[in-house]
Amino acid sequence: MAERLPKNRKNDYSREAIKERLEGLSGLNGQPVKYLESSDVDPSLAKGNIENMIGFTQVPAGIIGPLRVNGDNAQGDHFVPLSTTEGALVSSYNRGARAITLSGGANVVLYRDRIQRAPLFVLENVFKAAEFTDWFARNFETMKDIAGSTTNHGKLESYHSFIQGRIVYLRLNYLTGDAMGMNMVTKATQEICKFIETSFPVERCVIESNMAVDKKPSAINTILGRGKSVTAEILLKEKIISRFFHTTAMEIDLAYREQVTGGQLAGVLGSNGHVANGLAAIFLACGQDLANLSESCVGYIYTEVLEKDLYVSLNMPSLIIGTVGGGVSLPTQKECLEILGCYGAGKAKKFAEIITATLLAGEISLAASLVAGDFVSAHEKYGRNRPSTNNRMTSGNTPFRPPAG
Repeated sequence: MAERLPKNRKNDYSREAIKERLEGLSGLNGQPVKYLESSDVDPSLAKGNIENMIGFTQVPAGIIGPLRVNGDNAQGDHFVPLSTTEGALVSSYNRGARAITLSGGANVVLYRDRIQRAPLFVLENVFKAAEFTDWFARNFETMKDIAGSTTNHGKLESYHSFIQGRIVYLRLNYLTGDAMGMNMVTKATQEICKFIETSFPVERCVIESNMAVDKKPSAINTILGRGKSVTAEILLKEKIISRFFHTTAMEIDLAYREQVTGGQLAGVLGSNGHVANGLAAIFLACGQDLANLSESCVGYIYTEVLEKDLYVSLNMPSLIIGTVGGGVSLPTQKECLEILGCYGAGKAKKFAEIITATLLAGEISLAASLVAGDFVSAHEKYGRNRPSTNNRMTSGNTPFRPPAG
């Protein structure tokens, strides 16, 4: 039987504790562990973000921009950090950002903002279930007060109820300010459940029914929203399309229509080319919960040819992001958010708008790359798993080239 990992009861986040664990792992599979420990970041700063720490994985970070955003919360030109190991991705997003900026910028609107917990309650029968939903509606103001007593930043805003026989599902909608907020709303929901159990004859209560829906793609998150719901648009002029993408508005629009149908045949939720690519790179760079990619990456693209210009819009109904709490205060993640001007309180809506504009840039660039026929050549040129080639190509003032996804 293998030995248990060593644990330092006094300070398990010290460099000594990490070194002790690494020494036990080094050579375990015939390979030394050399790089995980190499970081200038104080490991004690990760307390609350990780357990059994053995160091830091270090993923390359690149930058795109300027990206012009015309939003209610984000205005002007921005440089966006992307952390990825996929060659050509940063160049692709940068090309889209340049096209958007030279077209006057992406118009962006955050149109909904709320996060959910969804407890379930088992009643005696369907009649009691219906009675319970009526009772909850009459007492909703009390529920709001109970939730508010658990946090200075969260607020129970509204809810939806669903009845399945004698089971009632309550999908509770919370405002959580600049935090992603799941811990906050879980605590609030727990207190609501306690009050219900002492005030109404429920047989059983579960704090989460899976109807929230947390960390899974779902239709309900598209329809009712989860986290930040944001939409962006751009009108690309014919000369911009020709200069940057070497194709036409008609060709890009046709490609999207064909690909949307292909996605429908495949049963895809959403209609986009690769928003998960840019979203994962931003999440990793800026300290977001990576598991929330699963619901956040459901995006919907719309294209329309206006004479010889191309109108493109993107809807992101369930962006789960935050600029306080979680991993955003870790040193490199904080720096990336500060580059965006999005670290700390009062910045989450701005961050959501910049993210959506960035994803729009990536969508346009990928679609154009597929149409123009340079999708494969871009990947070949920037090269995956060819470090020596990449190093030669990215040194100095190398111009940005076509893209990929």
